[in-house]
Amino acid sequence: MLPEVSFVLDIGGQDMKAIFVENGSIRRIEINEACSSGCGSFIMTFAKQLGYEVGEFAKMATLAQHPYDLGTRCTVFMNSKVKQAMREGAQIDDIAAGFSYSVIKNCLYKVLKLHSIDELGKHIMVQGGTFRNHSVVRALELLTGKNVQFSPIPELMGAYGCALYARRCTISFE
Repeated sequence: MLPEVSFVLDIGGQDMKAIFVENGSIRRIEINEACSSGCGSFIMTFAKQLGYEVGEFAKMATLAQHPYDLGTRCTVFMNSKVKQAMREGAQIDDIAAGFSYSVIKNCLYKVLKLHSIDELGKHIMVQGGTFRNHSVVRALELLTGKNVQFSPIPELMGAYGCALYARRCTISFE
């Protein structure tokens, strides 16, 4: 989809994978080694906890005017941040958007430990079901200052890539 890709970020429900590409070849791969904090299940858990379906919660996040800074802590500690936000009068859409930023900040600064956004290169592609939430895509764009490319079926792109690879490597046994 993006031949000049320099960075691919795949955030699913339970894990996160980051692929750094240079001249069409994989230079480095990172995978989160801890819990699923910062992945799709993280957002889904809090959406349900606040009484929303994840799709509705995601839509609310895209309309937020003032995303609440929830930090990048794990799910257990995030509960107190959400309660604090609510005590301070934060709107649910701003809290929902705060989760989108939290997911991306967790990825960039805790999982990948980036020193500079320039490490991602100029051409970023995302995939994985978490990116069905366009607020997460937008948070990545705003935090990196770069346009982010994604498919209309981000949750299937890993499988799609495997299928293309398998098709290319098919061996005839006749």
